[in-house]
Amino acid sequence: MKIIIPRIIISKLFEHSLLEDPDECCGLLLGNDEKVIEIRNLNNVHDNPMTRYEIDNKDLMKAQKYCDNNNMDILGVYHSHTHSQAYPSPTDIGKAREIKDFFDPYYILISLIEKTRPIIRGYKIDLDSVTEIIVEHDGEAYISPTMNF
Repeated sequence: MKIIIPRIIISKLFEHSLLEDPDECCGLLLGNDEKVIEIRNLNNVHDNPMTRYEIDNKDLMKAQKYCDNNNMDILGVYHSHTHSQAYPSPTDIGKAREIKDFFDPYYILISLIEKTRPIIRGYKIDLDSVTEIIVEHDGEAYISPTMNF
């Protein structure tokens, strides 16, 4: 299994994560088949955003309507881990399993343990397993478009 995320979108995921730090950021990956075309940054509405994330159901419905109108699918959910590795926590796994009947996205995690070297990993979370997926991109290493040289 794999998901293809263009490098410019990976840079936007990293930037969204860093802008929200120390809170966890969250959002959706929109596209077709395995390829992400765009992202939708969302507000983390959890009461404790430093250690958890929650997507407002209204935002999820708006994103689904947008996808329906633009011939896309919600391919994935992303969020950052500001103080831990890019692996799904037991809470992440539980949330993914709760929505399995309605929504079956990839899960993309961004670790900010090293702020100057964010790490991105992808997963498929099923009722009985968590499988790491390949995150492909369309270029060499990530370079922030706003980085000062």
